Amino acid sequence: MNKEELLRELSNKMSTGEISREEVIARFNLATSPQVKVADEDVPGFSITKMLYVFGAAIVIIGIIIFISQIWEDMGSFGRINVTLGLGLLITAIGSVLLNSKPDENIGSIFHFIGGMLVPGGALVTLYELSTGGYHPWVVAITFGIIFVFYLLLNFIHKSAVLTFFAIANGTTTVYLILNAIVGGPEEGWFGIKDVYQYLTMVIGVGYLLLGHAFRGTWNRNLVGALYFFGISGFLGAGFSQVFDSGIWQMIYFLIVFGGLFLSVLLKSRSVLVMSTLFLIAHVSYITGEYFADSIGWPISLVVLGFIIIGLGYASITISKKYINN
Repeated sequence: MNKEELLRELSNKMSTGEISREEVIARFNLATSPQVKVADEDVPGFSITKMLYVFGAAIVIIGIIIFISQIWEDMGSFGRINVTLGLGLLITAIGSVLLNSKPDENIGSIFHFIGGMLVPGGALVTLYELSTGGYHPWVVAITFGIIFVFYLLLNFIHKSAVLTFFAIANGTTTVYLILNAIVGGPEEGWFGIKDVYQYLTMVIGVGYLLLGHAFRGTWNRNLVGALYFFGISGFLGAGFSQVFDSGIWQMIYFLIVFGGLFLSVLLKSRSVLVMSTLFLIAHVSYITGEYFADSIGWPISLVVLGFIIIGLGYASITISKKYINN
């Protein structure tokens, strides 16, 4: 086995997660230069090829949607199913073939991305065309559950971050649809049903943060930044929605956002730091307007609030430089 074959084999094992970057560094006594800062969120490096892949995939998806919309009324039920679900499954199959035949390239992942954008919509079109009474909540929930399992199996076979993304997305959708089938939508049903959705969103946000932490240094490392961002945004956003109706939450939420700032240091995540700071600013702004505007005057409240925001911005930059960038 020559040098090129050895390097290719090592690259394959690193891309599938059999060997981590840390193991290679430790095995060959490699050290990261002190001048080079490596973010824990494992943001993939810029590549013209990757940019063209993403840009091309976006154009393909837009073109498919426009084409289908132009011929939609001229097709029967069978044709509509074929150009949505059928086309999505076909492109997904091509992606699997390319992942097997060209594991070192990203072309297979691009086809899986296009297929993953088409399959859920195609499944809904299939349900609509085959049913006569519209969508039943449990049928829709079960359908997305099947899509979730489908991507879990594909991910088990190929170990691709794109497939992990669609498994997480469809799994999350399934959870919300099951809740909708049980208790109804967030604006209907018994009193307090909206709170159930808010608490569920907080739980899912925590789940995303845990997944992001678990994915560091693995073949899913490119998803870490996105999971941190959506995890902290969902958790703090759902928590902030509770503030307007509860005095207890107005006090608790300060502890939550300060906890988010502390978590950003532990995870070394800029997205967690930025979102925690923004929600802290939003909460301080709400409290100031709710309780102090009439007592000390709105202009003075704005001055105080402005200095508080400046202080929070400075604190955020200090935390980033001292604990996250180093």
